[in-house]
Amino acid sequence: MNLNKKVAKNSKDKIPTKRLVQAGAVTLVFSAMVATVAINSNASNDKEFSGTTAGVFNSLYYDDATLQVSGSNVTSVGLDSESAGWVLSLMTNAEDFAYVRTTPSDDGEIAGKLRKGDMARVESLTNNGWYQITSGNLTGYIKADVSLTGQSCKDYAQAVGYNGSTGITVAEEEAAIAAFNAAIEEAARQEAAKKAAASASSSSSSNVSSTQKSSYSAGADEVTLLAAIVEKEAGGSGYQGMLAVASVVMNRVRSSSYPDTVEGVIGQKGQFTGGISGLSNIISRGPSSAAIRAAEAALAGEDIVDGKVSFRSSSTGHSGTVIGDNVFF
Repeated sequence: MNLNKKVAKNSKDKIPTKRLVQAGAVTLVFSAMVATVAINSNASNDKEFSGTTAGVFNSLYYDDATLQVSGSNVTSVGLDSESAGWVLSLMTNAEDFAYVRTTPSDDGEIAGKLRKGDMARVESLTNNGWYQITSGNLTGYIKADVSLTGQSCKDYAQAVGYNGSTGITVAEEEAAIAAFNAAIEEAARQEAAKKAAASASSSSSSNVSSTQKSSYSAGADEVTLLAAIVEKEAGGSGYQGMLAVASVVMNRVRSSSYPDTVEGVIGQKGQFTGGISGLSNIISRGPSSAAIRAAEAALAGEDIVDGKVSFRSSSTGHSGTVIGDNVFF
């Protein structure tokens, strides 16, 4: 970093060390050694900064391990290397954020924000109370009266728990806001779709009609078996959803295209996943009371799927009558 280009280019912008100290740029001040040393107005490169305040700044920031002040190690003038690393650090003490502008003026275009907790590097100090800073991708000017530097910056960073954050440019903030809004819109879309699906399912279920078919004389084992397949296929669909599955099984029992027993229909190869053996866990613990009621109603002849003999998950998009989580056709 060539501070000569930043600070000593124009004589009217040259700030004596005393001014820098007053503005807070060097709260870790070398008062006995450099308090009266002005920035070298004749320096044209970094090498010529040797022995000047600007040269001290340059050395301090870039190489804490070999800090030199006019040929002396910095520790010999009362500044340890850890503290030296904060000489050109800056944070804002604004409640939320402070604007960083493209020029050192309240009328300057906004380049971005230095938020509470963001860290910046001081590049130079103007003669009208503005710091030129770099923070991440953000560069520009921030008012000195909302800034903390040096030891004050170090103390503040420790107080707020600095986590490595840097300033944000206008473009970066706009992108972050757009991403946030897109996420909100997507969440709203998904919620609307979920409600629409639930509404469609409820509407379809409420429109089903019940017809009375012939009853089927079943023993306890068949009641349990039918209740078990009902719970497996529609346990989360409510009573109507379970009754619909039981109705399909009994419509198959009555159809000449399928076996004429409950056990035969449920055990028919390729019809119900796992067949009868896949119901062992439910049978061993016993089906739910709702599943048993649905099975008993279907065995008694109640049919709420209008004679339909097939169903799939409604998520497949298959056409038919949606009842609970399944579509019947």
